[in-house]
Amino acid sequence: MCFNNQGFSQEDTLKPVFSDTLVMNDGSIDKPIYYGASDSIYSDLKNQQIHLYRDARIDNGEVQMEAGYIMIDLKKNEVYATYIYDEDSNRIQLPEFKDGGETMTAATIRYNFDTKKGYIEEVAIQQDELYIYMEIAKKHPNDEIHFRKGRITTCDLEEPHYHFQLSKAVLVPEKRIVSGAMNLWVQGVPTPLGLPFAIIPQSEDRTHGIIFPVIVPLSAAGFGLKDLGYYIPINDQVHTTFFGSIYSRGTWELRNTTEYKKLYKFGGNLNLGFQQNRSGFPTNTTRNKLSIAWNHIMDPKANPYWNFNSRVNFISDNDSKTNIDPDFEVYSSNSFNSDINLQRLFPGRPITSGLKIGLKQSTTNNSISLSSPIINFNVSRIFPFKNVGRKPNPLNKLGFTYNFEGKNQSNFGDSLLSNGDFAAIGREFKNGFSNRFKVQTTIALFKNTWKITPSVSYDNYINFQGVTKQYDPTDSTVVATRNDNVGMAHNLAFSADIGTTLYSYYKFVGENKPILRHVLTPKFSFSYIPKLNEVSTYELALGFDTTLVNYSRFENSAYAVGATANDQAIFRYSFNNTFELKKRSDKDTITGFKKTRIIDAFSLSGNYDFLKSEFNWSDISASLRISPVTWLNFVASSSFSGYGWNDSTGVRVNKPAGAINGILGRFTRNNFTTTVTITSKSSQKKLDSSRDNIQPHWNADYEYFMLHPEFVVDFEIPWKVSLSHVYSINQNTNTTTYAQEKYAQVQTIMMNGDLSITKRWKLTANINMDLKDIKVTNARFSLIRDMHCWRLEFHWVPIGGNKSFMFSMRSTSSLLKDAKFDLRKPPAFL
Repeated sequence: MCFNNQGFSQEDTLKPVFSDTLVMNDGSIDKPIYYGASDSIYSDLKNQQIHLYRDARIDNGEVQMEAGYIMIDLKKNEVYATYIYDEDSNRIQLPEFKDGGETMTAATIRYNFDTKKGYIEEVAIQQDELYIYMEIAKKHPNDEIHFRKGRITTCDLEEPHYHFQLSKAVLVPEKRIVSGAMNLWVQGVPTPLGLPFAIIPQSEDRTHGIIFPVIVPLSAAGFGLKDLGYYIPINDQVHTTFFGSIYSRGTWELRNTTEYKKLYKFGGNLNLGFQQNRSGFPTNTTRNKLSIAWNHIMDPKANPYWNFNSRVNFISDNDSKTNIDPDFEVYSSNSFNSDINLQRLFPGRPITSGLKIGLKQSTTNNSISLSSPIINFNVSRIFPFKNVGRKPNPLNKLGFTYNFEGKNQSNFGDSLLSNGDFAAIGREFKNGFSNRFKVQTTIALFKNTWKITPSVSYDNYINFQGVTKQYDPTDSTVVATRNDNVGMAHNLAFSADIGTTLYSYYKFVGENKPILRHVLTPKFSFSYIPKLNEVSTYELALGFDTTLVNYSRFENSAYAVGATANDQAIFRYSFNNTFELKKRSDKDTITGFKKTRIIDAFSLSGNYDFLKSEFNWSDISASLRISPVTWLNFVASSSFSGYGWNDSTGVRVNKPAGAINGILGRFTRNNFTTTVTITSKSSQKKLDSSRDNIQPHWNADYEYFMLHPEFVVDFEIPWKVSLSHVYSINQNTNTTTYAQEKYAQVQTIMMNGDLSITKRWKLTANINMDLKDIKVTNARFSLIRDMHCWRLEFHWVPIGGNKSFMFSMRSTSSLLKDAKFDLRKPPAFL
């Protein structure tokens, strides 16, 4: 046995007392132990002990230990380490034990070099996000640690905000913690929440585990336990979770969520669910609901020739409000779209082809549109004459495009699906083909200041189903009869666009010499569409007279074609404007100027149809968007008609308004939206950077919060209030009530805000109010508590069709994301 007393210093302030070497050759220890201390070293040769005082340390190459006091017992071949006190009687220099890659800090440590066993008191260990405290522990030769009166938490504070108190447990390093009875403590206070036993995985490999349910004390289905789950990691690429929910009135749900990912190949998730909703006494009705959500993305590196992706969101009853526990966003949805796409690419060639299955569900009109399949073949723009001539000419920019599509489509009521009448769904299928050709070029005029873009396009439609209409005088109805005759329709269009960009500068007198820049983008176009398709007619009896009504026999086909009785020659115009103020500013050290956008966009547009028999001019559409400062946004849109109208009915007359009503015209539609976000200047800067902070964490809410960063709840922003006033004044189209009320007005105020009551408490509110009826149409209040390592939330919706509340307390650590307590009352399903 060999002991070497190694001199060491701490920034040359701590000097060793001894520097000699003690050698004992009894062969009891096969490795030398290097030791040292800053205060004193005492060798008790009679009892074969070595005592190290203050900044003591030992190292035998495998085990390292540092402490305020260390005693080496040569008889028992073990070491004992503990802390010392400072002048204020505080414990300092607690023992730190290192064995391989494992490090632990404790109050006392006793370790035997022969048996590799250790006895430890008040030990603290960190493994990844987990902090483990043990009052009494024993370390075994296989590195397992058995301990009593332990604590587990993800809070890194010395006195954690919460922890799980363990009666006794076994820690298998890098594998698992197996515990007996455990319960949750919050701020040092025990709660009634706990488990009779627990297995906490510690390895990087995923392991099986139970996910605890959410308690639903009150709902339309009664008392319930929601989402009791079991997690199964199938392998490194696929893992799945099964969930079950049950309610006291007989409603139940089974759900499966599977996630998969193969590096550089593909990734996605699949969610399958089945619900049986029972209303209970007295109606005792039963309604089944099947839901499928599948998102699949193929990595572009996987294959240069093929690409496959899917986005499926299907519910069998076509009703978002019949979920057992619909969330706030899904509850308000009125459409669900599903697409499955297979695409064939041709690298180096302007050709793509694809196969698609699509499903569109609408809850507003209770309809479903199924396209199965859609086949397409596309040729992107090619320039066959790009090398003709020595100088650039319009022929060089002459481009051709071609698109082919064939589809099989069925539009039907959702009752056919809920009743399982698949034969009727099949009878609703319609199919056809379309071919689209387009030729286009660009011509520069007036030294490239104006550009004209002429084009010719031809569309060919082949439908295998049509319709025949006939008036039935017995019940005064029009009967439409479907026929399966093949028919062809055409659409030919000649068009030309011309546009430019004009810049105007207006200088003002002043100290900062402001300059107003006006950017005007005028655009004019003309299109001619000859009548190529035959128009069908049927006789409609009106009293003793009859009249012919035009219709297209392809108006309900796979590729619908309207009943155009005449040629069309339409002239279109638009003017887009922006105004920006530029003035000198000492704060801008780069350009020396400050730019302020006075008007973000102001546009006017309309058209004139040369070949219409009446009402050749369209309404003039105008839109305005202003955001001069970051906290203010104003958007307006209007439509103005120059035609006269009947003062009693409001019906327009094919004469100028000046001749009929004595004025230039009337506004038929007006919408104004003003949004003000009020907060402190420093908070406004944080709010402006919210988009950048959200972007790396892409999820389902990303797009919404990108457009509305004022809705982000940030504890670093003490308070903010966002007020939106929506005012619509539209022409009353009801001819019988027009004389009494010429315009219908709708005014709504939407308020969104949050307030930090304390550093950790935040109150948020979303309120919608109809000013016409002075009525709150919807409201949502939330109380959020940031507990450093846990998050407590209470959400309450007291008004609206989705009345509900939810209380949630969950860990912010990804390691304990399933350690949560949710209590909620969901909206009542209809």
